[in-house]
Amino acid sequence: MKKIKIVFVEYQLICGGAEQALFDLVNLLDRERFEASVFVQSPGGSWEKKFQDAGIPVIHDYDCRKPTFNPVRKLGNFVKKCRVARANRQGGRGLLEVCLPEQPDIVVSYSAWMQDEIAFVKNAKSVKYIHGDPGTNPVYRKEAVEEQEILRRYDRIVCVSQAAWDSFRKLSGLEHQTELHYNPLNSDNVRSLSRQPVSLPEDVPLVCAVGRLAEEKGFERLLVIHKNLLDAGIRHRLVIVGDGPDRDFLPRLARALGVQDSVIFAGYQSNPYPYMARSRFLVNSSFTEGLPVIAMEALCLGIPVVSTMPSVGEAFGGEECGMITENSVPALEAGVRKMLTDEAYYAKLKAGAEKRSAFFDGKRMVREVEEMFLSLLETT
Repeated sequence: MKKIKIVFVEYQLICGGAEQALFDLVNLLDRERFEASVFVQSPGGSWEKKFQDAGIPVIHDYDCRKPTFNPVRKLGNFVKKCRVARANRQGGRGLLEVCLPEQPDIVVSYSAWMQDEIAFVKNAKSVKYIHGDPGTNPVYRKEAVEEQEILRRYDRIVCVSQAAWDSFRKLSGLEHQTELHYNPLNSDNVRSLSRQPVSLPEDVPLVCAVGRLAEEKGFERLLVIHKNLLDAGIRHRLVIVGDGPDRDFLPRLARALGVQDSVIFAGYQSNPYPYMARSRFLVNSSFTEGLPVIAMEALCLGIPVVSTMPSVGEAFGGEECGMITENSVPALEAGVRKMLTDEAYYAKLKAGAEKRSAFFDGKRMVREVEEMFLSLLETT
């Protein structure tokens, strides 16, 4: 049986929720039916090796120009270099035709930052992923409102949360080609990795936050909340796992607030799951999100979630396994306080999270995406 060739186009493979979702999706695809690769526009991301070590081909625009002393091939490389430069000047049009070793069957525009023209390859189907909620994220909102002409050219548009799906369709007016598919979660891998040992204090409850250390993730306000609760006599430690542009600022802020001894900055961890599994709950303090992968991973481990994002509630599936607060410091602080002080309430959410963990079956979740890919080719 001929394998279906899919190329996912990503801006850069860095440590992030969307990149983790892509990693899980590609790894969960049936390798007997699908052959997947990732085309990266900006090379050098910290997660390129992670993808390569998992056997996922990572392609850059210079890969099509192999170094050679052969004068004929050198000329060919020069021609390819010129074609790549021209494609980039045209918003990416024709870039994959130059760079890919074989014609793809499906091109998936996976990144919010990529040149959209890259996705349109002759005789290939095109898919666009929407990771954020256009109702709260200005980048996705602008795209939905102002770029409808190019969005209409995609054969499918995939939103990864109900909130994103509702907002996108309302703002763009594009309904017939837009679908909802939650990011598949490699649940077996998450549970296995969570059992690995990690050194963490056990004298007080741990509150865990995982994500890119960037302004939109709200870690600054989370540190303020942490201090306020300590000042109120509520003993706990805050564990922040991740790396990013605020890696130096956040520890300085912790020192300025006087909480440097009660905050653990774990840095980037290729395996954050032991930190989550040993925590009382996960807190998501973001200002804007789609459906955070990390929230689904926490529930997969039976860990309750406190979040400012309504979209996280979709992962609850009707179970009482977490708390959604208003997107403000007082509301989030009240939620974290309740989870640390109300034992009966916490026990109820913990039981709900453990029950909900059975829902996150990666094989079931990826089958829906595979069926979407197959349906595209059936309409050819």
